[in-house]
Amino acid sequence: MEKKLFLLLLMSFFVIVLTACQGVHGSEKKEAQEEQRIEEEKRKQEEQRIEEEKRKQEEQRIEEEKRKQEEQRIEEEKRKQEEQRIEEEKRKQEEQRIEEEKRKQEEQRIEEKRKQEEQRIEEKRKQEEQRIEEKHKQEKQKQQSTQVRGGKPTRSQISIGTHVEIILDKDRRTRVSGVVKDILTHTETHPYGIKVCLQDGQIGRVQRIG
Repeated sequence: MEKKLFLLLLMSFFVIVLTACQGVHGSEKKEAQEEQRIEEEKRKQEEQRIEEEKRKQEEQRIEEEKRKQEEQRIEEEKRKQEEQRIEEEKRKQEEQRIEEEKRKQEEQRIEEKRKQEEQRIEEKRKQEEQRIEEKHKQEKQKQQSTQVRGGKPTRSQISIGTHVEIILDKDRRTRVSGVVKDILTHTETHPYGIKVCLQDGQIGRVQRIG
């Protein structure tokens, strides 16, 4: 009986010791797992930090590269604009020089043309005066010849611009003078005179020239 009791107590003791050992082992396992979890979390955070740092550095590098490229672009644009400005200034100066040269040449040409035109007008005026004077002489001679013959002027003696005296068709008692605008009779002579239209529109037959 005492032996059985002793064995029972011994077994209880072992159970208590085993349970305590298992508790200690479980606690250590949990602590190790917790430490591993914390370490893993730290590792992940460190990796994230490193990745974030790399990302920021890459962004900074890209931004710096963009800034440098933009500065280079702006400098290149300024250089081109300056070259264009200088080239445009040269072009304008050359155009002004050419325009000034053209203007002087044109002024000389106009002045020369004006002088030539004045000479031409003067010559034409003299020629016209001579022509009118000659025409008056011829008309006077024709008139004298016609009056000597006692007849009316013939068609060949009358031309556009000749100063004549006519008897109006609409009133044969009225005589008027004027410059011939058109000759209406196509025969060389007519018993009542060559029919004409004056510049003022009056129509009649020529009685005499002058």
